[in-house]
Amino acid sequence: MTPTLAPEQLLLIAREFCALYNVRISNFSALVAASAAAHARIEGLPVHGSPRAAAHALGEVLSKVEALSGHNREFAALCERVFLALAQD
Repeated sequence: MTPTLAPEQLLLIAREFCALYNVRISNFSALVAASAAAHARIEGLPVHGSPRAAAHALGEVLSKVEALSGHNREFAALCERVFLALAQD
């Protein structure tokens, strides 16, 4: 089962991450784009064949479309891990 990680949930993760790493959210659209990438569907069919592929898409977007003022790779990796942890529940 592919978990849901909504933009609002990514925002909560980002806020905690920002407090820990002393950075700020600089691009809220990146959070929305990352969530959309993880849950992408075409004609009702999932684009990703596994939760791991969906997590990778989420991380790719967050790495390339930077949501934070710094530490974006670390944030992307964290979000991938959270996504995969939700997939195991």
